[in-house]
Amino acid sequence: MLKRNVRRFRLWLFLTSLLSLPVLALAQERTGSGGGQGRQAAPTFLQFLMRPKFLTMLIIAGLVLILLLSRKMNNRLKVLILLVSTFLYGVSANLGIKFFSGFSMHPSPVCTVTKSILYGFGRPMMVFLAVILFLTLIGPKLFCGWVCPVGALQELISMLADKLKIKRHKLNFRLTQTVRILIFLAFIFLSWTAVIHTVSNGRVVPLSLYDYINAFHGYEWGWAAALIDNLINFLPLILTIIFAFFTYRPFCYLVCPVGLMTNLVEQIALFRVIKKKDDCTDCQACVIKAPCPALAEIVKDSALRPDCFSCTRCTGSCSRGLLRFGLK
Repeated sequence: MLKRNVRRFRLWLFLTSLLSLPVLALAQERTGSGGGQGRQAAPTFLQFLMRPKFLTMLIIAGLVLILLLSRKMNNRLKVLILLVSTFLYGVSANLGIKFFSGFSMHPSPVCTVTKSILYGFGRPMMVFLAVILFLTLIGPKLFCGWVCPVGALQELISMLADKLKIKRHKLNFRLTQTVRILIFLAFIFLSWTAVIHTVSNGRVVPLSLYDYINAFHGYEWGWAAALIDNLINFLPLILTIIFAFFTYRPFCYLVCPVGLMTNLVEQIALFRVIKKKDDCTDCQACVIKAPCPALAEIVKDSALRPDCFSCTRCTGSCSRGLLRFGLK
């Protein structure tokens, strides 16, 4: 009875989030329609949502969900989708082609969370947060696992590391979650106390700790900038790439505030990795094969799970086909 009620709650929450998008859009349109004469009104929530960047995110995530649920996802499709996400949302805006300028990660997912806390929720940030939360509520972590360019790059590297037979260490989730939370708390403290700051028009403006460890800055090539500035921007992404060969998704598990937020939301996601318990022999083959710490908790049917990025390794490792993506 309890599990049935939890399932109903998740379905209710999913439908509520789905219906909330047009409500937010209407509210934003009313807000935006009050601009004075002679001044161009700011784009509304719905207009932001209809931009190619967000539309393609929703399309890619929808395609991934269909492939996962129908068990049609394979490594070739997986690599193709991850490469498309890395190119569209990470590389393309740097090519100087007008069409791709709209795919730029400005604001980046990290800035969407952190800068909203510091400076308020602007419409681009509201739309981005809505898309991230919506896709996470559908699950399984569709944005972080398949759309995010930093996440997609780390997943590709993990697959390459498997091909090269590089031994990767599976970090303890309590450790990674503690580090991720401590970084976030440090960001709050340092920002709100203006320990990290700049001066604008004689006023102290707090800066974000994440500005110095944000791997998304590595996709901002800015060839005209000074070389040292480029190196500083690239360093978090370079370190992420290096460590991704030796542990699974280091930036996601250890640093990213979006990962911290979506880990909480994915606990009530509509679709997740589920196990047919009655026929399971508890051989642990899937736990060993999985690169993430989530599966050990999934097998135990724990109420709280570590981040699951729907990488499909666990579902493909069970010789009896007892793991699948479905409605929990």
